[in-house]
Amino acid sequence: MNGKFLRHILPLAALLLAAGSGFSQQAVSDASFVAPKPKKTKVEAAQDEKPAPYDISGVVAQAFNMKKPLQLVNPLAPKKYGDGHDNVTWDPDNPEKPKGIIIFGIQW
Repeated sequence: MNGKFLRHILPLAALLLAAGSGFSQQAVSDASFVAPKPKKTKVEAAQDEKPAPYDISGVVAQAFNMKKPLQLVNPLAPKKYGDGHDNVTWDPDNPEKPKGIIIFGIQW
């Protein structure tokens, strides 16, 4: 069995592989072909969008809008990340006393 395989089938497989590779490329390159360029179209400026009828606020909304959300809990964070007073609710009877933290708030 081994002698027949090596003598007949292996050269036949090599011949088919060599013949198949001849058809895989073009015989003459088409160097004169130039791909068409897409037409440039002007994009009109976006229309003025109406502001949303509601405002989303709170710690969660602020964290989604920041590049570094962990700065919200950093006591040594720079001023550009805020001071935390935006997300605190205050007691109406005593404005100096905080009442709670706004985790997620919607105002309309």
